[in-house]
Amino acid sequence: MRAVVAIVRGMVLELFRRKDFYVFLIFMLVLLGILSSQTFFHIEGISRYMRDFGYTLVMLFSFILAVTFTAKQVPSEIEARTIYPLLAKPISRFTFIFSKFFGGVAISVISFVLFFASFILFCLGEGQKLSPVLVAQSFFLGMLFFCMVCSMVVFFSVFMTMSANIAVSFLLYFYVINFSGPLRDAVISAKGFVAAMLGTFYYLLPHFDFFDMRIRITHAWDPLAGWVVAAITVYTAVYCLLLLYLAAMIFRRKKL
Repeated sequence: MRAVVAIVRGMVLELFRRKDFYVFLIFMLVLLGILSSQTFFHIEGISRYMRDFGYTLVMLFSFILAVTFTAKQVPSEIEARTIYPLLAKPISRFTFIFSKFFGGVAISVISFVLFFASFILFCLGEGQKLSPVLVAQSFFLGMLFFCMVCSMVVFFSVFMTMSANIAVSFLLYFYVINFSGPLRDAVISAKGFVAAMLGTFYYLLPHFDFFDMRIRITHAWDPLAGWVVAAITVYTAVYCLLLLYLAAMIFRRKKL
């Protein structure tokens, strides 16, 4: 347990030592400040644009940090040969993989909390009314989203280079967010072998779109039903555990 805490703590300290986090935070605050200033000109619907743009920045910047920080962990440990003293201690390869996952989640959640809090404070400062339940759901689903992201990135990291991992993770994210709807329609309309192939591909994809609350935040829709949030939670837990188990099994057989 101490080894896990030490690895996670080291990853969190790395987040605050690097400039990426501060650059993204300042950049987001500046953009939100510029957008919120437009309200003085009474532009119709500007509050919706602010919520849409702000929420998108929160998720995008947090996602970039989650992927770039988590993707480098396993390859850099192997390349720098610092993994050998770690494994020489009473720490298994399974524990090592799960430690990197928890560290990635910690980094992602810290970034997300600060970005999300800044976004909500800007909205409240502009006098916008936000449903507390909807805000809480958005925050909770955001944390689940980063658990999914980190498990996927850790899985890729055991057999991909850092650059390939980042590229594939970004491509998957933007593909699922933008094209999961058309793919679902294609699965429904297809028949026979094509339907089976498309269906398998569709259900194996990490469905990041399940966590996207941008439309609900932007248009102040009603919160999700409780059973929907519960179903997404179960889906995330199963998907993450499966990816981490596969990552640990592959890493266990990997020659270092």
